Amino acid sequence: MTLARKGMLRPDESLATVARRELDARFADLARQVWVPQWRLPDGVTLDQPVLQYPAVNVAVEAGAAVAYLPVDGVGVRTLTGSGWAAGVLLRPGAGALVVPGDHAELLGAEVPIADDALVSSIAAAMAGGLDLDAVVAAYETWLTPLLDRVDDETELVNAVCDAAEHDTTITTPRELYERFDLSERSMQRLLKRRVGFSPRWLIQRRRLQEAAFRIREEPEVALAELAADLGYADQAHFTRDFGKVVGQPPGDYRRSLGVLPAHAARDGAGTPAQSS
Repeated sequence: MTLARKGMLRPDESLATVARRELDARFADLARQVWVPQWRLPDGVTLDQPVLQYPAVNVAVEAGAAVAYLPVDGVGVRTLTGSGWAAGVLLRPGAGALVVPGDHAELLGAEVPIADDALVSSIAAAMAGGLDLDAVVAAYETWLTPLLDRVDDETELVNAVCDAAEHDTTITTPRELYERFDLSERSMQRLLKRRVGFSPRWLIQRRRLQEAAFRIREEPEVALAELAADLGYADQAHFTRDFGKVVGQPPGDYRRSLGVLPAHAARDGAGTPAQSS
């Protein structure tokens, strides 16, 4: 399993750093990674961190409390001020309902307190003298251990469907997901809505948009028409519409906002606001 890094739209490690670590393999059905951001901002400075979130619950310990954060449909934004840290774990899609019961389609964006003093104390001890990432991982593995016996066939199926939507670039339509897992449209829609809060179409779109934002940051010379084709879009217009609707600005504007402008900007629609919308 790879570490999840593609969701952050504006990673800025000059003001905030994030350490990540996978958990032991026996927790593969429950959690993807531990993550620990630390920040120290000058007085009066704020740092907004927009994120294209994964279809999964994050549990984080910060300021003496543990909270489960359910994903949002669009872009999630965390605003940092002053100095501090948080220590969290990104759960697998199927594991969220084991921690936060209920219909997750009705819980999107919810922040649910986790009453676990032992977890909070263990994380605080791991951070007391500076980051001890091994101790943070150990604390979350201890917290997750009672959930191992609750992983069932449905949990594994949800994880498998979400993995396929995220990693298999040959899957470009919900129907291909239904056929891959031999489920009816109705069955898969209901399963995913209940367990993760999102539809199969959303999962495929999220993979595309995360990959698009990542490549625009890492490959500023990539032509947007080429990127749209690589992502499986019928044309650049559909890609631009999807990206703009979710991210809040078309891909050309997003690229300019990062301070990168390729030599071929005029031909791929990044040259003017009118062309990039």
